[in-house]
Amino acid sequence: MLGLAPGGTERLVIELVTRLAGRFRMAVCCLDDPGTWGLDLAAQGVPVTALHRGAGFRPSLGSQIARFARAHDASVLHCHHYSPFVYGRLARLWNRHLQVVYTEHGRLSDVPATLKRRMANTVVGRYGGPMFAVSGALRSHLVSEGFSRRLGVIHNGIEIGALPGEEDRRQARAVLHVSDDTILVGTAARLDPVKDLPSLIEAVAHVRRAGTRVALAIIGDGPERVAIEGAARQHGVDDIVTLTGYRADVRQLLSGFDIYVNSSISEGVSLTILEAMAAGLPVVATNVGGTPEVVLDNVTGVLVPARSPAALAEALLGLAQFSERRARMGRAGRGRVSEMFTIERMVEDYARVYAQMGSR
Repeated sequence: MLGLAPGGTERLVIELVTRLAGRFRMAVCCLDDPGTWGLDLAAQGVPVTALHRGAGFRPSLGSQIARFARAHDASVLHCHHYSPFVYGRLARLWNRHLQVVYTEHGRLSDVPATLKRRMANTVVGRYGGPMFAVSGALRSHLVSEGFSRRLGVIHNGIEIGALPGEEDRRQARAVLHVSDDTILVGTAARLDPVKDLPSLIEAVAHVRRAGTRVALAIIGDGPERVAIEGAARQHGVDDIVTLTGYRADVRQLLSGFDIYVNSSISEGVSLTILEAMAAGLPVVATNVGGTPEVVLDNVTGVLVPARSPAALAEALLGLAQFSERRARMGRAGRGRVSEMFTIERMVEDYARVYAQMGSR
């Protein structure tokens, strides 16, 4: 791991660690800082080590990871994201008995890989151990950049939970200060350029000008907060845009939404899209990465091109005006998550990989 600050990949790692702790001995190594969730995990008795990586490429981290593995008598190292995988591969130079599993969760942008990255991929990406992407689209992208076609796919999963009721909706909207006669559009994401939240704000401004009583809630925090607040002022919607900051109760707040939106320019398989669908919400999302593998266009939601506020606005208006369409898509979305994207299925997929590697 890079670290365990609040985020989607980090949440999945914690789910794997805590759900499988009774079947496998678990320890976590972070290249950077442990983060809030890392400290919480350590408090639960799971060993968490942070290497506090400095700037630039640090080959010596490979030996540190190898020592970490020996200290915990680890035979399997599961690397999440590209940098941990590269350093995990280096760790095998010091510990040939260490087996490496790699999962890639997404891309930081939609910009093509550099020549340097593609050349590196032809080396590390031909590793013979188990490697996975969280979507078919991400797998295809990695193969095109030099990874082996042996790369598999394990889709992300979530805890389905109970379907929210009217009281849940009322309480969530009270927290967000939204009246019942307002269409509440919402998203939950790290405030990062890859999420393209200014386009979402511009789309909501279009919806408002079209005469719809609308509000936007953005749950999460990150480096783009000031820029997003500036976009809201620029488009004259700062009075209807709420930035909640980080919230531990995202699932509860989803109960108050009418429409969930993901405006990313690149995406693996978004956990919050899955959670919104489990909450019975229709989803408007950009047609990028693994999102079309989750959101079925005009069945569980509406897919639109990335970086297109006008397309986002049109999709939002088409849902805002028809409550039965929203309800129909919400039911279909919850059914799809229940069938294909459960946390139990994902955990068992990885448990089988761990067991196979441990028996070698």
